[in-house]
Amino acid sequence: MSEIDDIKSRLDVVEIVSEKVRLQRAGRNYKANCPFHNEKTPSFIVDPGRQSWRCFGSCGIGGDVFSFVMKTENMEFSDALRMLAHRTGVELRGYKKNESRDSYFEINKIALDFYKDSLMTDEAIVARNYLKSRGVNQQSIEDFDLGYSPRVRDSLKSHLLFHEVDLEKAVECGLINRLDDGNTRDFFWGRLMFPIFDRSGRPAGFGARSLDDSMPKYINTSATTVFDKRNTLYGFHKAREAIRDADLGVIVEGYMDVIAAHEYGYKNVVASMGTALTAEQVRQLKNLAKTFVLALDQDAAGQEATLRSLESAWQIFGDSSRRSQDPLFAGNPTKINVVSLPEGKDPDDFIRTHGSEWEKVVRNALPLMEYLIPVVSDRFDINSPGGKGRVVESLSPIFRLLDPFDTEKYVGMLAEQLSATSETVNAALKQVPRRPGSQNTSIDVKPEFENSNQVENTYKLDEYTLSLMLNRPELREVAIQIDPECFIRTEDREIYLKWLEFDSDESLFDALDVVLKERFSNIQKYSIVPSTNTDILIDFNSCANRLERRRLQQYRSDLIQSQDIESPPSISLQSELGNLDKKILETYTSDS
Repeated sequence: MSEIDDIKSRLDVVEIVSEKVRLQRAGRNYKANCPFHNEKTPSFIVDPGRQSWRCFGSCGIGGDVFSFVMKTENMEFSDALRMLAHRTGVELRGYKKNESRDSYFEINKIALDFYKDSLMTDEAIVARNYLKSRGVNQQSIEDFDLGYSPRVRDSLKSHLLFHEVDLEKAVECGLINRLDDGNTRDFFWGRLMFPIFDRSGRPAGFGARSLDDSMPKYINTSATTVFDKRNTLYGFHKAREAIRDADLGVIVEGYMDVIAAHEYGYKNVVASMGTALTAEQVRQLKNLAKTFVLALDQDAAGQEATLRSLESAWQIFGDSSRRSQDPLFAGNPTKINVVSLPEGKDPDDFIRTHGSEWEKVVRNALPLMEYLIPVVSDRFDINSPGGKGRVVESLSPIFRLLDPFDTEKYVGMLAEQLSATSETVNAALKQVPRRPGSQNTSIDVKPEFENSNQVENTYKLDEYTLSLMLNRPELREVAIQIDPECFIRTEDREIYLKWLEFDSDESLFDALDVVLKERFSNIQKYSIVPSTNTDILIDFNSCANRLERRRLQQYRSDLIQSQDIESPPSISLQSELGNLDKKILETYTSDS
C-alpha cells in the first residue's frame, strides 16, 4: 500500500467535506450546495461508498479527498499530502530531510516579532518617517507585520541566541550571514522589513528596503526550503479569498502597491515582488478566478516585464498544440487584461491619490490583444524591411487561437497599426509557419503485454497510457486532450497534471513531490518492444478512448444515483443521459 492509499484509508471523505460544507443525507449519499459556485438547488454530491465527491451543476468537477482539500485550501498536491499525512499519522518516506521546515517557520516568526518591535525604537524613526511619507497608516503596518532591522549587525543574532535558536538553522533561513572568516552577522540591517508569507500565512522569508542611498534598494531572503521567490506572491495569503469571491485578481509589482490597495479596500491584489511573473506564481492564481488584470509599471522596463510575464508565465506566445494546458485557451479560459496607468504613476501612487478611481481603471483595463498590438509593434522598426513581418510573426500564435469573430476585429486593429490592409495582414498570418512540435522517434515503448487490449487491470490501463505519454513526446498533441479525471489513482492524476506543465521528463521529475517520484519511475520502466509510430498512435488513441469511456460511464452512474428516487426523471435529466450515452457510443466507434 502506498502512502497515499494509506492516508485515504484512514480518512472519510464525508468527514473532510463536512468541515467545509453543510451536508444533508440523500439516500446512500450526501448532498449540499456546491462550495465552488453559487447555486440555489443542491448539486454537490458526496459518495461515501466510493469516497468521492462531484458537482453536477455548472462546475462539473469532482474527485477524491485529496482533490477536495487541494481545491478548498488552494494547495499544491505536496502541501495537501503533508497536511493529510500529519492528520492521519502516516509517515512519509523521503520527508525526513524536510523536518526542519517547521523550525524555519518558527525561526522566521521570532525574527518577524523582533523586527516589528524594532520599528518602534528611536533608531527606526527613519523607517517610520518613510512609511508616513508613503501614506501607510498604522493599521496597515500591523496588518502586514512591517518591521525594521537595526543597524547593529549582531542584534538579531543576539535575539535568536536568547531564544535558543540554532544559528546554523538561522543561516539556512537566510537571516544570518556567515562570513569568510567563519564569523556570523545579521543579513538584514538598517532596512524596512516586509515579511513574506506562504499561502497558509506562515512567515517564509523577508523583503527589505534600504532607507538611504545604499544599493540594492530591495533585497530579499535567498532561496530556502520554505521560500522561493519564483513560487511566492506577496499578499497572497490575504488576497486569496477576495480573488475567489470577486472572480478577479489584480497583479502588481511591489510590496507598497499591495499595501496601498488593501488599505483602500481592494483586497484582491497580489504582487510578483518586482520581477516578471513566473509560471509557478500563475499556477497558484489561475484556479481562483477567470479574469486577471496586470497592473505593472508601463514605462519601457515595465512593458518588457509585462511581455516577459505574458510569454513565460501565461504562455501566450506558445504553439497552438499546447492550447489545452494553456490557462488562456483551456476549456475554462483565463481572461487577461492590462492596466495602463498615467505616465509616472505606479499603483501605489495612483491609489493613494485617486483611490476611488482605481476600481474604474481596473474595470476598464485593456483586453490582452488591444494591449499587445501597439506594444509589440513598438518593439520593431516597422518602417524597415521585414519589420512588419516580424510583428505579425510574433503575434501569430495568439491569432491562431482566437475566436474567428475576434480574429477579424484584431486583424483590422493590427492592419491599422502597421498601416497595411486587413487582406495583407491575413495573408502574412497564413504564411507564418507553425512551430514544430518536439519529435523523438528513438524510443518505442510498450509493456510486457503486446497491446493495450490485453490490459485487464484497471490501474494497468492508466499506467500504460501514462507510460506512452512519458516516453513518446510526439504523442503530446493528442495526449493533452485527456481529461485529468480519467485517471483513477491520485498519484497518476497528479503526474499527468504536472506533465501538462513541463516539456521535458527531467524537468517534470524534479518538479514532482518525493512521494510521486517512485510512481513516475515505475511507469517509465515498462518493457520496450519494437513498434512503428503509426501503431503507437493507434494504441494510444485506443487507450485514451477507454479512459474517457470509463470516466463517462462512472459519471453517468453517479448522476443517476444523485437523483431523487421518489420522483420520475426530469426531461433535462433524460436529455443529459441521452447525451452521455451518445458520447459513450462515440468512444466505441472511434476505436473501430
